[in-house]
Amino acid sequence: MFELEVFMRESIEDFALSRSEKKNLKNHLSQIAGNAIEQAKARQLAFKLTQEAINEFGQITALDWLQGFIKLLYTNENKTRASAFFSPGNDCLHRIRQLISESRKALDICVFTITDNRIVRRLEEAQARGVKIRIISDNDKSLDSGSDLTYLSKSGIDCRLDRTDAHMHHKFAISDQDLLLTGSYNWTRAAAAENDENIVITNNPQLVRSFIEKFEEMWSQLD
Repeated sequence: MFELEVFMRESIEDFALSRSEKKNLKNHLSQIAGNAIEQAKARQLAFKLTQEAINEFGQITALDWLQGFIKLLYTNENKTRASAFFSPGNDCLHRIRQLISESRKALDICVFTITDNRIVRRLEEAQARGVKIRIISDNDKSLDSGSDLTYLSKSGIDCRLDRTDAHMHHKFAISDQDLLLTGSYNWTRAAAAENDENIVITNNPQLVRSFIEKFEEMWSQLD
């Protein structure tokens, strides 16, 4: 927020938003997209700076700067998407497979277990077209009958296991650093055929960043 405040103060000095300032502001504001508290702070500061400009310099044109800033502040709001899917049934399975198929550069997966070969096939296809795949899973579940972790590891996909006494019970995946899939759904046939499960998929920047940070934290701690 401090860097954003400095940039806002510099930007309002000429009471207008240049093209380069708009571009830089977009980059700064994307860091707080979806964070209502930080957005409220930025909006409050923008009104404060505008009021100061009007009071001290009589610059009504500062209102144009304010209007432009508010527009940029909420640029990403209409672009944020979220959807939910439920099982039993194949909705969750189909959406997981679609996420894998639509990944272009990177796919980070953190799931309790993988035993559904319908998902495994999509992972193999993604690897074949050059997607960098990393998988974190639970070491106990990797030993279960039907677990595909050993197979995926031998096929060249980078897999790391949580070997602590506690279970690694997350179920999430991040596609291309900008799309998050998470929920209760284990990547198993039983989850699709029998269990009451759910997944949520969103491109909310704040949520995506939080899960990226968690994945990287766990990845660095495992071998």
